[in-house]
Amino acid sequence: MKKQAIYPDPEYFGRYIDQVPDVSIMEALEQSLQELQTLDKAKLAALGDYAYAPGKWTVKAVFQHISDTERVFAYRALVFARNDKNATPGFDQDLYADEAFTAQRSFEDVLQELIAIRQSTIALFRSLPDEALLRTGTSWKYQMCVLAMGFTMVGHQIHHLRILHERYL
Repeated sequence: MKKQAIYPDPEYFGRYIDQVPDVSIMEALEQSLQELQTLDKAKLAALGDYAYAPGKWTVKAVFQHISDTERVFAYRALVFARNDKNATPGFDQDLYADEAFTAQRSFEDVLQELIAIRQSTIALFRSLPDEALLRTGTSWKYQMCVLAMGFTMVGHQIHHLRILHERYL
């Protein structure tokens, strides 16, 4: 399914979804995986512990943030796809970043974790029929369908990779 099928409007998360072309969710997820696999690892590894300003995340922390956020959104997508009507909680991205221990890890390790998570997300979405992609629930405080969550994950990666190129590289 393409993003034009998203309903209801996910409000806040539209800022990420709007960054993804109107392709199928599977095409968007596969393209995002390919982008991760073709990054300039040597350049990013050299900058792994660099932050462009005091109080900003390091390169490794940005990649870990993408991973953490994807894990949360994949869980939410699973909950709604399985027709579970329980609301899913929010999460404090700054707390997660503070407790991620990225300074103790190599950039390659952080990146490989993200690639594995994206592969898992692709497997989840590949398993879902259109009916499940259109199921909705409360994500944090917004009504969203599973399809919107998939496009949010892709758009979130696009957003942060753009910031990396603009402010870090």
